[in-house]
Parts: sequence; structure tokens; C-alpha cells
Amino acid sequence: MRETLHTPNGPAPLVTPGDAQLVGRRPGRELFPSSWLRRQARIQYGEGKDLSGTLLEYCSVGLVVATNGSKTLIAWDALQLVELASD
Repeated sequence: MRETLHTPNGPAPLVTPGDAQLVGRRPGRELFPSSWLRRQARIQYGEGKDLSGTLLEYCSVGLVVATNGSKTLIAWDALQLVELASD
């Protein structure tokens, strides 16, 4: 079975189940260097707010930081600066 999708620039290429993957595609880049996880950092976000804590993880909506025994999610839109503490 073949299916054609119509796009504004003409029909899309014909695709059948089992077709080969696209050639030349690169894997996605990380949003944040994984080597930064589990390290202490100073973070500026929002309107001049500062926070210090441990970088736990990141996700599609923001950065998760452990501070004062709790986990805080800082949205990517609000994030201004992430500065690693010196080891």
C-alpha cells in the first residue's frame, strides 16, 4: 500500500512501510551538556532572581535543580544564566 501526502510545494515522496531511514540525518543535540549534571551551579532566572543548587536533570520544559532539600523546575524561557561552581 502506498500513500501520498500533498504539501503546498507539491506531493510528498511516496513512502512504504519498511523504507530505509533518511540518509545524512544527524542525531539530535542535547539541550544541556550532560557533564554539567550533578554539579553545583549558580542560576539567574526571571527578573533578576538568583538560585544556587545542584543541577539534577533537564527536560523539554526546563532545568531541574535541587536546592534546600527540594526540587525546582526553571523554565527555559525564564533561564538567563547558568554558572558552574569551581571544583
